[in-house]
Amino acid sequence: MKEHKKTTVYDWPTRIFHWLFAFLFLGAYLIVEIVDDDNPLFTLHMMAGLTIGFMLVLRIIWGFVGTTYARFSSFKLHPIEFMRYLKDAIVKKTKRYLGHNPASSYAAIIMYICAAGLALTGVMMTGGGESDFYEETHELLATIFLITVIAHVGGIIFHHVKHRDSLWSSMFDGKKKALPEKTGITNSKRFAGMLFLILTLTWSGYLYSTYDSTNQTINLFGQELTLGEEEHEEHESVYEGEAHEEENDED
Repeated sequence: MKEHKKTTVYDWPTRIFHWLFAFLFLGAYLIVEIVDDDNPLFTLHMMAGLTIGFMLVLRIIWGFVGTTYARFSSFKLHPIEFMRYLKDAIVKKTKRYLGHNPASSYAAIIMYICAAGLALTGVMMTGGGESDFYEETHELLATIFLITVIAHVGGIIFHHVKHRDSLWSSMFDGKKKALPEKTGITNSKRFAGMLFLILTLTWSGYLYSTYDSTNQTINLFGQELTLGEEEHEEHESVYEGEAHEEENDED
């Protein structure tokens, strides 16, 4: 019976972030695939991206002040340990970790970096950045993010099928099978989780309140972020027209 005893590992803020992060990325990705960027629904793509960026800031803070297994210091990021983990996953049972294992540690870090880059390049594009660099980088980061998600989910499924340890459920109830030499957390920080959710909803409400449906813009702290190719093309046409007028004046 002792072998099957579970202990709390992941606190509420970590679990809430995990699922909101996943659903918002999935929603943003599907919007890009389904609708054109001049469609009013495309606004939701930008709102989801900005919300992910905001949540990521909160998660980074929590990664330093949160509970034991929410902290980045608990992540297993040593390359040799990561390679050993992948090898053991194929040829034998892997070493069990109470917190993030090496594979999930790397997956989390890659997704965080991609999410930060997606938010930054998204703002640069919608803020009037004319360079194709931002768009190409945005698409590349989205692809890396998606591949990482697929690999992460595939790894969880493989791990469950091979080891039957219900690893997949730990982000639902926050619990994992106990280890003799490790202790779980005694406080799951329910209040901090509620605060995380309230702050995220407040941020989303702020974004929505600044949305102008007439020209599909969001005013982010005084900076106007414009959606759609048509708007950018109109701006480019204006600039081109002004340039031609200046050339004619000089002639």
